[in-house]
Amino acid sequence: MSNRNNNKLPSNLPQLQNLIKRDPPAYVEEFLQQYNHYKSNVEIFRLQPNKPSKELAELVMFMAQIGHCYPEHLSNFPQELKDLLSYNHTVLDPDLRMTFCKALILLRNKNLISPSSLLELFFELLRCHDKLLRKTLYTHIVTDIKNINAKHKNNKVNVVLQNFMYTMLRDSNATAAKISLDVMIELYRRNIW
Repeated sequence: MSNRNNNKLPSNLPQLQNLIKRDPPAYVEEFLQQYNHYKSNVEIFRLQPNKPSKELAELVMFMAQIGHCYPEHLSNFPQELKDLLSYNHTVLDPDLRMTFCKALILLRNKNLISPSSLLELFFELLRCHDKLLRKTLYTHIVTDIKNINAKHKNNKVNVVLQNFMYTMLRDSNATAAKISLDVMIELYRRNIW
């Protein structure tokens, strides 16, 4: 049993994530330590947004995984992540950009972020010269809109997204315009719109 105490929780994020999900109040202190570590990594990232950071990527996914456990502490996390991605998406390391997007998708799936603002950001990211990212975003956009309209048509969100997609059709980036059109065709084909 003495080996159990040798686990260094602050540096073992998957284990800490598992423990936090089981009993959030018991691990608030460890979470706050990681959250402060995340904030300092973000400050370093802001100085050099084009530099890859495996540590920041791991912390972002950790925060996204446990976001629902500490909503009072992580209330600004989704917006901060969206801002980092929005302002730096052209210079970001492709792996880090993909990690940020996956974290936002995870937060969206846990309903910690509104669909319209996230989908607008994802449509903006379709301009990136990253085929894998565009494919991931396309899949998420179609799936998310399908889920939003699963029980009944959500006209409020649909109108906002449709208007945004129509503006994307006139985008100077042909790839982004084509993918926006593909999304609309797919949603129409699936009888969602």
